[in-house]
Amino acid sequence: MSDVKNKVFTSGEVAAICGVSPDTVSRWFDLGQIEGYRLGPGGDRRIPYDNLRLFMLNHGIPLERLEEGEKRILVVDDDPYYLDVIPAALAKAGDYKVYVASTGFDAGTQVAEHNPHVVILDIHLSDMDGRMVCERVKTRAETKSSRILAISGYIDDDEARLLTDYGFDDYLKKPFSLADLCSRVEHLLDLPISRIARPKQTHF
Repeated sequence: MSDVKNKVFTSGEVAAICGVSPDTVSRWFDLGQIEGYRLGPGGDRRIPYDNLRLFMLNHGIPLERLEEGEKRILVVDDDPYYLDVIPAALAKAGDYKVYVASTGFDAGTQVAEHNPHVVILDIHLSDMDGRMVCERVKTRAETKSSRILAISGYIDDDEARLLTDYGFDDYLKKPFSLADLCSRVEHLLDLPISRIARPKQTHF
């Protein structure tokens, strides 16, 4: 990541990262919406990493488009069994960096530190309702585009259908197959940005 932070991007590279045309990036630059510099008078535009990251953060563009490296996944469950088998399955399934938390409080700490791309979140935690954790993840600027997979063995179909209201992107009923879990994670990582839920504002 240190190499990326020192990088300076061209208008074309910024356009590819943000999913717009180079002309749009040039317009952002000329209007002062994204800060950078020119290579001499009237020269090519250049945008440093920190400036691009701030622009993306302020405009809701997922930072994973900018950051390189393995995908980060946080598993939150108060059952030691799932905290053991889920990370092991994910490690075999792909190039993931997996973190674990057994409480909602620990989850908040891990989310703030690692900004996971996917959170696998048990609904019924020992210290708080997982739906509250989900809302807080989705209302952090840095993680509002994170995908969240709910897991539970204690909610009925009607409750499951309401999970999207809290910001969840998918749901798996316990017990589930690890192959199904890994498939869902892979799908969530490919989920279009427009599909991601935006719940009401709360704070960690």
